Amino acid sequence: MSDVFPLPPYPAQAPARRPLEGVGTAAVVVTYNRKALLVKCLRSLLNQTAPLARIYVIDNASTDGTPEVIPADERVTYLRLDRNLGGAYGFAYGVRKVLEGDFRHVWLMDDDCFAEDDAHEQLLKWEGTAEALCTAVLARDGTYDLGHRRSFNMITLADTALGPEIYAQACTPIDMFTFVGVLIPLEVVRQVGVPVDNFFFMGDDTEYALRLKSHGLRTHLIPASRIWHHGSVPGHAPRGKFEPKRHYYNIRNSLLIRRRYATSPLWLALSFAAYALRGYGGLARHGELTWRSAALTTEALRDALLGRAYVKDFGPG
Repeated sequence: MSDVFPLPPYPAQAPARRPLEGVGTAAVVVTYNRKALLVKCLRSLLNQTAPLARIYVIDNASTDGTPEVIPADERVTYLRLDRNLGGAYGFAYGVRKVLEGDFRHVWLMDDDCFAEDDAHEQLLKWEGTAEALCTAVLARDGTYDLGHRRSFNMITLADTALGPEIYAQACTPIDMFTFVGVLIPLEVVRQVGVPVDNFFFMGDDTEYALRLKSHGLRTHLIPASRIWHHGSVPGHAPRGKFEPKRHYYNIRNSLLIRRRYATSPLWLALSFAAYALRGYGGLARHGELTWRSAALTTEALRDALLGRAYVKDFGPG
């Protein structure tokens, strides 16, 4: 649909190369005010049995002393942004930086991801079987966090977490991933473009996964490659207090993605109705429906309907 938010342009400064040319893997780690977790993340990446060629740390203007904990290792490149534009911008910026180098793959993850020593090596064993390769994601107690790897129905726009039995297979096709340990050849990035940079912090990875799928490109889950994710809490985490940013971006970005990749106008309309009911109804059910929260829900629905993707100013905090 021509009126859906535009995708980021291909960076003109990155020269085209032959398929899978380049040397090694560059990891991109996006961080914001979590230096203790970042230290553990970087340690796990520097200890990989298949060494990484480069690790780009994209700092979204942290205020907790993050620069002080960056290891003095020639493989680590620390890049600090002037202000916090969200994880989505951080990943897009990091991928653009990787494109400027002579690398073969980019490996994407947050600062609370701790890769097992052979995680990168296990992914490389399956190079060529798919255009994107994903690790298994483990919660803090060692169980699989099934929500990070999902299937998606392009007609009904429903996404479903893969069952635990899938993880007993050596390799299996999936549709959707989060940016928790996904390995992508740079030639694929040159084909489909960089991730969206204006989603702030929700849905940018989902959009990218479905962009690959819409181009006929494959994504495989490799359970032998494992990343522990500090943000994955076992069981169902209790619903937290109403957060305006999370509420707005969840509705807007989810619907923008469905608008771009929908194949059925009817199911798209039903999806808008479902998000409206969940948006207002969820607020009412938890006693959080106010003029302000209702207006924010309306704004998210309107922006999705108009195809508007931008980093919204929520003011201080």
